[in-house]
Amino acid sequence: MSRLVSILAFLSISFCTYTPISGQWLETGFSLGASNYMGDLVEDHLAPNEYNPAFGIFGRYQMTPFISFRAYLNKLELSGSDSNNRSLGLRRRNLNFKTNVVELGFVNEISITPYSPREQKNALPYLYVGISGFYFNPQAEFQGTLYNLRPLGTEGQGNTVSGTKPYSAIALAVPFGIGFKWNLSSLVNVGIDFGMRITTTDYLDDVSGVYPNLELLAQQDPLAATLSFRGGEFDPSLNFADAQGNIRGNPDKPDWYFVGNIFVSINLTDEYGMEWNPEFRSFSDQPVPEKELFRYKPNLSKIKKKESDQKRKQIKKERLQKKKDREKMRKKKKKSRVSSKKSR
Repeated sequence: MSRLVSILAFLSISFCTYTPISGQWLETGFSLGASNYMGDLVEDHLAPNEYNPAFGIFGRYQMTPFISFRAYLNKLELSGSDSNNRSLGLRRRNLNFKTNVVELGFVNEISITPYSPREQKNALPYLYVGISGFYFNPQAEFQGTLYNLRPLGTEGQGNTVSGTKPYSAIALAVPFGIGFKWNLSSLVNVGIDFGMRITTTDYLDDVSGVYPNLELLAQQDPLAATLSFRGGEFDPSLNFADAQGNIRGNPDKPDWYFVGNIFVSINLTDEYGMEWNPEFRSFSDQPVPEKELFRYKPNLSKIKKKESDQKRKQIKKERLQKKKDREKMRKKKKKSRVSSKKSR
Protein backbone atom coordinates (compact mmCIF):
# COMPACT_ATOMS: atom_id res chain seq x y z
CA MET A 1 0.00 0.00 0.00
CA SER A 2 2.90 2.37 0.73
CA ARG A 3 4.06 1.93 -2.89
CA LEU A 4 0.66 3.01 -4.17
CA VAL A 5 0.66 6.10 -1.93
CA SER A 6 4.13 7.04 -3.22
CA ILE A 7 3.03 6.66 -6.84
CA LEU A 8 -0.07 8.80 -6.33
CA ALA A 9 2.03 11.49 -4.63
CA PHE A 10 4.50 11.45 -7.53
CA LEU A 11 1.73 11.82 -10.12
CA SER A 12 0.15 14.65 -8.15
CA ILE A 13 3.43 16.54 -7.88
CA SER A 14 4.10 16.10 -11.63
CA PHE A 15 0.74 17.60 -12.48
CA CYS A 16 0.63 20.37 -9.88
CA THR A 17 4.13 21.65 -10.58
CA TYR A 18 3.48 21.88 -14.31
CA THR A 19 3.99 25.34 -15.82
CA PRO A 20 2.02 25.70 -19.08
CA ILE A 21 4.24 26.18 -22.12
CA SER A 22 3.70 25.79 -25.82
CA GLY A 23 3.67 22.33 -27.32
CA GLN A 24 0.81 20.19 -26.02
CA TRP A 25 -0.73 17.28 -27.90
CA LEU A 26 -3.38 14.66 -27.58
CA GLU A 27 -2.98 11.26 -29.20
CA THR A 28 -4.75 7.92 -29.26
CA GLY A 29 -3.69 4.49 -30.44
CA PHE A 30 -3.61 0.74 -30.01
CA SER A 31 -1.02 -1.79 -28.91
CA LEU A 32 -0.18 -5.46 -29.54
CA GLY A 33 2.27 -7.50 -27.53
CA ALA A 34 2.92 -10.29 -25.08
CA SER A 35 2.45 -10.90 -21.36
CA ASN A 36 3.98 -13.21 -18.75
CA TYR A 37 3.68 -13.95 -15.05
CA MET A 38 5.91 -14.17 -11.95
CA GLY A 39 4.50 -15.85 -8.84
CA ASP A 40 4.25 -19.03 -6.81
CA LEU A 41 4.34 -21.32 -9.86
CA VAL A 42 7.56 -19.82 -11.23
CA GLU A 43 10.86 -20.98 -9.80
CA ASP A 44 13.07 -18.14 -11.00
CA HIS A 45 11.85 -15.45 -13.36
CA LEU A 46 9.65 -15.39 -16.46
CA ALA A 47 9.07 -18.83 -17.98
CA PRO A 48 9.99 -18.72 -21.71
CA ASN A 49 7.04 -20.96 -22.70
CA GLU A 50 4.41 -18.97 -20.78
CA TYR A 51 4.25 -15.85 -22.98
CA ASN A 52 0.69 -15.06 -24.02
CA PRO A 53 -0.95 -12.44 -26.27
CA ALA A 54 -1.81 -8.95 -25.02
CA PHE A 55 -3.53 -6.04 -26.73
CA GLY A 56 -4.95 -2.69 -25.72
CA ILE A 57 -6.02 0.85 -26.52
CA PHE A 58 -4.75 4.09 -25.00
CA GLY A 59 -4.90 7.86 -24.99
CA ARG A 60 -1.97 10.16 -24.21
CA TYR A 61 -1.78 13.81 -23.20
CA GLN A 62 1.66 15.29 -23.99
CA MET A 63 1.77 18.04 -21.38
CA THR A 64 5.32 19.26 -22.03
CA PRO A 65 8.18 18.04 -24.24
CA PHE A 66 9.33 15.93 -21.25
CA ILE A 67 6.13 14.97 -19.40
CA SER A 68 3.06 13.08 -20.63
CA PHE A 69 0.17 11.16 -19.08
CA ARG A 70 -1.28 7.98 -20.56
CA ALA A 71 -4.53 6.18 -19.77
CA TYR A 72 -4.92 2.68 -21.15
CA LEU A 73 -7.12 -0.41 -21.24
CA ASN A 74 -5.38 -3.77 -21.74
CA LYS A 75 -6.67 -7.29 -22.28
CA LEU A 76 -4.11 -10.02 -21.69
CA GLU A 77 -3.64 -13.63 -20.63
CA LEU A 78 -1.36 -15.07 -17.93
CA SER A 79 -0.46 -18.67 -17.25
CA GLY A 80 1.95 -20.79 -15.23
CA SER A 81 2.71 -24.41 -14.42
CA ASP A 82 4.87 -26.38 -11.99
CA SER A 83 5.92 -28.53 -14.94
CA ASN A 84 8.26 -25.66 -15.99
CA ASN A 85 10.25 -25.83 -12.73
CA ARG A 86 13.55 -27.65 -12.30
CA SER A 87 12.92 -28.48 -8.64
CA LEU A 88 11.42 -31.95 -8.15
CA GLY A 89 9.53 -30.69 -5.09
CA LEU A 90 7.77 -28.01 -7.16
CA ARG A 91 7.03 -30.40 -10.01
CA ARG A 92 5.51 -32.85 -7.49
CA ARG A 93 3.13 -30.08 -6.38
CA ASN A 94 1.85 -30.26 -9.99
CA LEU A 95 -0.28 -27.10 -10.01
CA ASN A 96 -1.11 -24.99 -13.07
CA PHE A 97 -3.35 -22.07 -13.95
CA LYS A 98 -4.37 -19.59 -16.64
CA THR A 99 -6.31 -16.35 -16.34
CA ASN A 100 -7.57 -13.55 -18.51
CA VAL A 101 -6.76 -10.09 -17.16
CA VAL A 102 -8.53 -6.83 -17.97
CA GLU A 103 -6.40 -3.89 -16.82
CA LEU A 104 -7.30 -0.19 -16.62
CA GLY A 105 -4.31 2.03 -15.83
CA PHE A 106 -2.94 5.55 -15.66
CA VAL A 107 0.79 6.28 -15.92
CA ASN A 108 3.11 9.28 -15.92
CA GLU A 109 5.76 9.16 -18.67
CA ILE A 110 9.05 11.04 -18.30
CA SER A 111 10.93 11.52 -21.58
CA ILE A 112 14.71 11.42 -21.42
CA THR A 113 14.91 13.63 -24.52
CA PRO A 114 12.27 16.21 -25.53
CA TYR A 115 9.38 15.09 -27.72
CA SER A 116 7.64 17.17 -30.38
CA PRO A 117 5.64 16.04 -33.44
CA ARG A 118 7.35 18.96 -35.22
CA GLU A 119 10.69 17.14 -35.08
CA GLN A 120 11.33 13.64 -36.40
CA LYS A 121 13.31 11.60 -33.86
CA ASN A 122 15.10 8.32 -34.49
CA ALA A 123 14.29 7.09 -30.97
CA LEU A 124 12.72 8.87 -28.02
CA PRO A 125 13.34 6.94 -24.76
CA TYR A 126 11.04 7.42 -21.78
CA LEU A 127 10.38 5.95 -18.33
CA TYR A 128 6.91 5.46 -16.87
CA VAL A 129 5.24 4.67 -13.55
CA GLY A 130 1.64 4.79 -12.42
CA ILE A 131 -1.28 2.89 -10.94
CA SER A 132 -3.77 0.41 -12.36
CA GLY A 133 -6.67 -1.79 -11.39
CA PHE A 134 -7.38 -5.16 -12.94
CA TYR A 135 -9.83 -8.05 -12.97
CA PHE A 136 -8.62 -11.67 -13.03
CA ASN A 137 -10.18 -15.14 -12.89
CA PRO A 138 -7.70 -18.03 -12.39
CA GLN A 139 -8.66 -21.34 -13.97
CA ALA A 140 -7.15 -24.83 -14.05
CA GLU A 141 -7.61 -27.70 -16.47
CA PHE A 142 -8.77 -31.08 -15.17
CA GLN A 143 -9.64 -33.98 -17.46
CA GLY A 144 -9.94 -31.66 -20.46
CA THR A 145 -12.20 -29.08 -18.77
CA LEU A 146 -11.30 -25.62 -17.44
CA TYR A 147 -12.65 -24.84 -13.96
CA ASN A 148 -12.83 -21.44 -12.24
CA LEU A 149 -10.68 -21.79 -9.11
CA ARG A 150 -11.79 -18.80 -7.03
CA PRO A 151 -15.36 -20.09 -6.31
CA LEU A 152 -13.95 -23.48 -5.29
CA GLY A 153 -11.82 -22.11 -2.43
CA THR A 154 -8.85 -24.43 -3.04
CA GLU A 155 -7.17 -23.19 0.17
CA GLY A 156 -10.41 -23.32 2.14
CA GLN A 157 -11.53 -19.75 1.41
CA GLY A 158 -15.23 -19.10 1.65
CA ASN A 159 -16.17 -22.30 3.50
CA THR A 160 -16.13 -23.77 7.00
CA VAL A 161 -12.76 -25.43 6.41
CA SER A 162 -10.83 -22.21 7.12
CA GLY A 163 -13.52 -19.67 7.97
CA THR A 164 -11.88 -17.11 5.66
CA LYS A 165 -13.52 -15.08 2.88
CA PRO A 166 -12.84 -15.67 -0.82
CA TYR A 167 -10.11 -13.47 -2.24
CA SER A 168 -11.17 -10.57 -4.45
CA ALA A 169 -11.15 -10.91 -8.24
CA ILE A 170 -10.16 -7.22 -8.49
CA ALA A 171 -6.74 -5.91 -7.42
CA LEU A 172 -4.44 -2.93 -7.81
CA ALA A 173 -1.00 -2.81 -9.38
CA VAL A 174 1.94 -0.45 -9.85
CA PRO A 175 2.96 -0.45 -13.54
CA PHE A 176 6.50 0.75 -14.31
CA GLY A 177 8.89 0.36 -17.20
CA ILE A 178 10.71 1.86 -20.17
CA GLY A 179 9.69 2.66 -23.72
CA PHE A 180 10.91 4.08 -27.01
CA LYS A 181 8.85 6.25 -29.31
CA TRP A 182 9.34 7.37 -32.91
CA ASN A 183 7.27 10.12 -34.51
CA LEU A 184 7.17 9.20 -38.19
CA SER A 185 5.46 12.49 -39.02
CA SER A 186 3.48 15.24 -37.34
CA LEU A 187 0.53 12.80 -37.37
CA VAL A 188 1.78 9.23 -36.77
CA ASN A 189 3.87 7.74 -33.93
CA VAL A 190 5.11 4.19 -33.39
CA GLY A 191 6.91 2.69 -30.40
CA ILE A 192 7.61 -0.16 -28.03
CA ASP A 193 7.46 -0.43 -24.26
CA PHE A 194 8.33 -3.03 -21.64
CA GLY A 195 6.87 -2.94 -18.16
CA MET A 196 6.24 -4.87 -14.97
CA ARG A 197 3.22 -4.77 -12.67
CA ILE A 198 3.65 -5.20 -8.93
CA THR A 199 0.22 -6.36 -7.78
CA THR A 200 -1.55 -6.22 -4.42
CA THR A 201 -2.72 -9.85 -4.68
CA ASP A 202 -1.00 -13.19 -4.25
CA TYR A 203 -3.84 -15.06 -5.94
CA LEU A 204 -3.25 -14.44 -9.64
CA ASP A 205 -2.39 -18.15 -9.75
CA ASP A 206 -4.84 -19.20 -6.96
CA VAL A 207 -1.80 -20.22 -4.87
CA SER A 208 -0.73 -18.39 -1.72
CA GLY A 209 -0.82 -20.12 1.69
CA VAL A 210 -1.00 -23.71 2.97
CA TYR A 211 -3.07 -26.77 2.13
CA PRO A 212 -6.36 -26.87 4.07
CA ASN A 213 -7.86 -29.95 5.71
CA LEU A 214 -8.23 -31.75 2.40
CA GLU A 215 -10.27 -34.65 3.75
CA LEU A 216 -12.86 -32.25 5.17
CA LEU A 217 -12.75 -30.15 1.98
CA ALA A 218 -13.32 -33.31 -0.09
CA GLN A 219 -16.47 -34.04 1.90
CA GLN A 220 -17.84 -30.57 1.14
CA ASP A 221 -16.59 -30.26 -2.45
CA PRO A 222 -14.60 -33.13 -4.03
CA LEU A 223 -13.60 -30.99 -7.03
CA ALA A 224 -12.15 -28.27 -4.78
CA ALA A 225 -10.01 -30.84 -2.95
CA THR A 226 -8.89 -32.42 -6.23
CA LEU A 227 -7.76 -29.10 -7.71
CA SER A 228 -6.17 -28.00 -4.42
CA PHE A 229 -3.89 -31.03 -4.16
CA ARG A 230 -2.69 -32.46 -7.48
CA GLY A 231 0.45 -34.18 -6.30
CA GLY A 232 -1.23 -37.57 -6.66
CA GLU A 233 -1.46 -37.07 -10.42
CA PHE A 234 2.33 -36.71 -10.53
CA ASP A 235 3.15 -39.37 -7.92
CA PRO A 236 0.35 -41.82 -6.97
CA SER A 237 2.07 -42.48 -3.64
CA LEU A 238 1.19 -38.94 -2.47
CA ASN A 239 -2.18 -38.43 -0.75
CA PHE A 240 -4.30 -35.84 1.05
CA ALA A 241 -3.00 -36.73 4.49
CA ASP A 242 0.60 -35.98 3.43
CA ALA A 243 -0.30 -32.45 2.25
CA GLN A 244 -2.54 -31.08 5.02
CA GLY A 245 -1.00 -27.98 6.60
CA ASN A 246 2.03 -28.03 4.30
CA ILE A 247 3.13 -24.94 2.40
CA ARG A 248 1.30 -24.50 -0.88
CA GLY A 249 2.60 -21.03 -1.76
CA ASN A 250 4.36 -17.97 -0.34
CA PRO A 251 1.89 -15.38 1.02
CA ASP A 252 4.71 -12.90 1.76
CA LYS A 253 5.45 -12.23 -1.93
CA PRO A 254 2.70 -10.75 -4.15
CA ASP A 255 2.42 -11.86 -7.75
CA TRP A 256 3.85 -9.80 -10.62
CA TYR A 257 3.20 -9.77 -14.34
CA PHE A 258 4.98 -8.43 -17.40
CA VAL A 259 3.57 -6.68 -20.48
CA GLY A 260 5.56 -5.77 -23.59
CA ASN A 261 3.89 -3.88 -26.45
CA ILE A 262 4.36 -2.47 -29.91
CA PHE A 263 2.07 0.50 -30.42
CA VAL A 264 0.84 2.87 -33.13
CA SER A 265 -0.78 6.21 -32.31
CA ILE A 266 -2.32 9.15 -34.13
CA ASN A 267 -1.92 12.75 -32.99
CA LEU A 268 -5.36 14.31 -32.58
CA THR A 269 -3.92 17.81 -32.87
CA ASP A 270 -1.85 19.09 -35.79
CA GLU A 271 1.85 19.91 -35.67
CA TYR A 272 1.09 23.24 -34.04
CA GLY A 273 -0.26 21.50 -30.94
CA MET A 274 -3.24 22.41 -28.81
CA GLU A 275 -2.49 26.11 -28.37
CA TRP A 276 -4.25 27.17 -31.57
CA ASN A 277 -7.41 25.12 -30.99
CA PRO A 278 -10.03 27.05 -28.96
CA GLU A 279 -11.27 23.78 -27.42
CA PHE A 280 -7.95 23.30 -25.68
CA ARG A 281 -7.00 26.84 -24.68
CA SER A 282 -7.90 26.02 -21.07
CA PHE A 283 -4.74 23.93 -20.91
CA SER A 284 -2.53 26.98 -21.21
CA ASP A 285 -2.66 30.53 -19.83
CA GLN A 286 0.08 31.75 -22.17
CA PRO A 287 -0.59 34.03 -25.17
CA VAL A 288 -1.40 32.25 -28.41
CA PRO A 289 1.97 31.67 -30.15
CA GLU A 290 2.62 32.73 -33.70
CA LYS A 291 2.21 29.72 -35.92
CA GLU A 292 5.05 30.73 -38.20
CA LEU A 293 7.46 30.20 -35.31
CA PHE A 294 6.30 26.61 -34.82
CA ARG A 295 6.06 25.13 -38.27
CA TYR A 296 6.73 21.42 -38.54
CA LYS A 297 10.46 20.89 -38.82
CA PRO A 298 11.21 18.15 -41.34
CA ASN A 299 14.26 15.93 -41.13
CA LEU A 300 16.95 18.30 -42.36
CA SER A 301 19.55 15.56 -42.84
CA LYS A 302 17.23 13.71 -45.24
CA ILE A 303 16.46 16.92 -47.12
CA LYS A 304 20.15 17.79 -47.42
CA LYS A 305 20.92 14.28 -48.67
CA LYS A 306 18.10 14.51 -51.20
CA GLU A 307 19.30 17.94 -52.36
CA SER A 308 22.85 16.62 -52.57
CA ASP A 309 21.73 13.65 -54.65
CA GLN A 310 19.74 15.91 -56.94
CA LYS A 311 22.72 18.24 -57.30
CA ARG A 312 25.02 15.32 -58.19
CA LYS A 313 22.52 14.10 -60.77
CA GLN A 314 22.26 17.59 -62.24
CA ILE A 315 26.06 17.93 -62.46
CA LYS A 316 26.30 14.51 -64.06
CA LYS A 317 23.58 15.45 -66.53
CA GLU A 318 25.33 18.73 -67.39
CA ARG A 319 28.68 16.98 -67.92
CA LEU A 320 27.01 14.42 -70.17
CA GLN A 321 25.33 17.20 -72.14
CA LYS A 322 28.65 19.07 -72.53
CA LYS A 323 30.25 15.88 -73.76
CA LYS A 324 27.48 15.42 -76.33
CA ASP A 325 27.82 19.05 -77.39
CA ARG A 326 31.59 18.66 -77.85
CA GLU A 327 31.09 15.47 -79.83
CA LYS A 328 28.46 17.20 -81.96
CA MET A 329 30.78 20.16 -82.55
CA ARG A 330 33.67 17.84 -83.46
CA LYS A 331 31.54 16.03 -86.04
CA LYS A 332 30.34 19.34 -87.44
CA LYS A 333 33.91 20.61 -87.86
CA LYS A 334 34.96 17.36 -89.48
CA LYS A 335 32.07 17.54 -91.88
CA SER A 336 32.96 21.14 -92.68
CA ARG A 337 36.56 20.21 -93.54
CA VAL A 338 35.44 17.41 -95.81
CA SER A 339 33.06 19.75 -97.64
CA SER A 340 35.84 22.33 -98.06
CA LYS A 341 38.18 19.74 -99.67
CA LYS A 342 35.53 18.65 -102.08
CA SER A 343 34.85 22.22 -103.18
CA ARG A 344 38.51 22.64 -104.11
